[in-house]
Amino acid sequence: MLRPHNSFVSITLLAFVGVLTAGCFNGQNAQTSQQVTEPTGNGAQVTVEAIRVDNATLVAGPNGSNSATLLVRIVNQGNDVDTLVGAEVGGEAAFITNESTELLPGSSISYGFNSDLWINAYDFDSEVSSYVPVSLTFEKSGDADLSVLVVPATGYYEGIAPEPPVA
Repeated sequence: MLRPHNSFVSITLLAFVGVLTAGCFNGQNAQTSQQVTEPTGNGAQVTVEAIRVDNATLVAGPNGSNSATLLVRIVNQGNDVDTLVGAEVGGEAAFITNESTELLPGSSISYGFNSDLWINAYDFDSEVSSYVPVSLTFEKSGDADLSVLVVPATGYYEGIAPEPPVA
């Protein structure tokens, strides 16, 4: 049996916890339910027409190299073939393996990580932890513009470097 003093403390404590947690859910407009419009980390994404660009991250090249490699997966969600025909990193033209890549309907292609395909910037001067504008140009779908985080080639990204090493 609870004594009156213990009951009062318990009820007061429950009421206090209820007030503290009342803001945790405010329906569909709760801040925790909203997507941000500004970049918040690596793995940027964008969709343009039938093309979805996923997990875009720039890995800084070796010290002093003024280079970076774009890690990205590109998915063609449409019914027609499209082609990656150009890329810019930080407003400068980037090197694409084979200069262009055909994207078959319903398929995806990865660049830079466990791949023989690369998108490299060789006139790169951005710092690690900064965001850099990246634009990928597709023959049919147009431009996919992202703001992409620059990460160091350490940890998960260790060993990732531009291929070829120089333009």
